[in-house]
Amino acid sequence: MVSEAGTSLRDALGQKMDELSEALDGLDEAKAGQRAADAEWCCKEVLSHLMGDEGEDILAPFRQIIEEDTPLIGIVTGLPYYTPDRQAMSLAELRGAVSSRFQELADFLGGMNDADLARKARVPLFKETPIGEYATMAQFVGALDFHLTDHINQIRNARQQVGA
Repeated sequence: MVSEAGTSLRDALGQKMDELSEALDGLDEAKAGQRAADAEWCCKEVLSHLMGDEGEDILAPFRQIIEEDTPLIGIVTGLPYYTPDRQAMSLAELRGAVSSRFQELADFLGGMNDADLARKARVPLFKETPIGEYATMAQFVGALDFHLTDHINQIRNARQQVGA
């Protein structure tokens, strides 16, 4: 039976995608590719990062948690995955790709039951966080929500810094 908590996680992810869309509304192509400083990501790089590595399935770690007993989930941080192919994409194309990937994830989350959400994974990246190294599916999704909020704010700040 589908869980109310799974539906709630799906809806929360949908809300984050709405916030991302609002943060990008009115942004022009030139400003989207402009960095405020050398060490900063431009808005298009943030979107590329949210798409993940090329060829990576956004559902893979979530399926792994469902299908395996306490799988090891390795997370690589700090990479924008801003390849030449992605650099050639328009802002609209990047937005659409991010939206599509996260809609696929939202649909997956909406079909989860309480037992799915209670399944655990070993996530070494979380070891020094309040979640701890062994996260439930619900906690893993909660960390994704935090990650999205961080990058939505990064886009807002980048826009402000480049005068967009």
